[in-house]
Amino acid sequence: MIIGEPQTAHHDGALQYSTPLYETDLPMLWFTVPEEHGGLVSHLADAAVLALLIPCMAVGEDIHVDGPMSERLYQTISGPYQRLLIDVIPSLRPVTVTGTELVARSGSGAGVASGFSSGIDSYCVLADYYYGDPVDSFKLTHLLYNNVGSHGGKGEELFHRRFEQVSRVTNEIGLPLVKVNSNVEVFYPASLTFQMTHTPRNAAVALLLQEGIGRYMYASSYQYKDMYIGEANSMAYSDPASLPLLGTDQIEMIAVGSEYIRTEKTQKVAGLADSYRHLDVCVKSETGENCSKCSKCLRTLLTLEILGKLEAYADSFDLAAYRDARDGYIVSILRQPGPLEREIVALAECVGFDIPNNLQRRASLENGLAGIRTSARIPVRFIKRLAKHALRGRAT
Repeated sequence: MIIGEPQTAHHDGALQYSTPLYETDLPMLWFTVPEEHGGLVSHLADAAVLALLIPCMAVGEDIHVDGPMSERLYQTISGPYQRLLIDVIPSLRPVTVTGTELVARSGSGAGVASGFSSGIDSYCVLADYYYGDPVDSFKLTHLLYNNVGSHGGKGEELFHRRFEQVSRVTNEIGLPLVKVNSNVEVFYPASLTFQMTHTPRNAAVALLLQEGIGRYMYASSYQYKDMYIGEANSMAYSDPASLPLLGTDQIEMIAVGSEYIRTEKTQKVAGLADSYRHLDVCVKSETGENCSKCSKCLRTLLTLEILGKLEAYADSFDLAAYRDARDGYIVSILRQPGPLEREIVALAECVGFDIPNNLQRRASLENGLAGIRTSARIPVRFIKRLAKHALRGRAT
């Protein structure tokens, strides 16, 4: 594949950055940003090269860049970064990257940016790097909202709708929200899901904006102790190691938030009044409203309840729906706790939050009955009937 020299043009109040692609049947790659943020956009081909690297590695197609490219990025994606990608996604193949114009530039933009989705991770970044007391060079100046594949099958329609919702939040916060649209998603086969490849997709946007953004902070989902470079269904495990490889002489990229466990992040967010009406954690809703009964909603709400902050979020969650699902969720995390659920149980013990005895007994009983069912293959309906009968007997 030959990546042509980037071109910029103004259309309908937006600046479009596009790169023609040669010796391929693929369409032109493009990004758009509102004209008021056009000064952030770089003329380098870096954004296009990073956005297309994994798709090319998926089919073993070499890349030639017929336009200016950062010397530092060229060095890292020619070898070290490809090796890391193959460790995480073993189906990828190494490719050769060549360029006609490698650029070494000194100095960087004054902007400090991070993505913002109104979730726990992004609010935690705000807590530390906007509401907190960071040094000036780390204080957020811009928030980004990108369309690079996270919006599922309804893609662009959902992106625009969600942007309007998120922009109302950032207007209250007082930071500009840069809306970055793109067709990056069309280059990725279905097997290379957004979860598997989100880091370079979003980092490509940071490279697009490196003319004005000098530091990009990516909200990390995992602690440092959980960092892992190896085959995984999410690239987030390797973010602290991979992001610095994607920087240039103009922009530094770092993962932030890995010093916290999930309950600590939630506690920090619960201290931000701006989050009370706008926290958005739902994995099921496409409307921007929290369903209050999916796994992420329940995990967040139970943590907030333990912290004594549940009622503060009455405007962003359906607390009645939560209370209907709460007991079943507590039983489930007592029965089969994952790492995040164990954090919730530990928090409850730490603050003296009492988990009702009947829920503890129910979890214990269901664990025992699950063992019986496994060994004797007793019908599920009988197991449930037996459990209910036993619980009624203990309650009397």
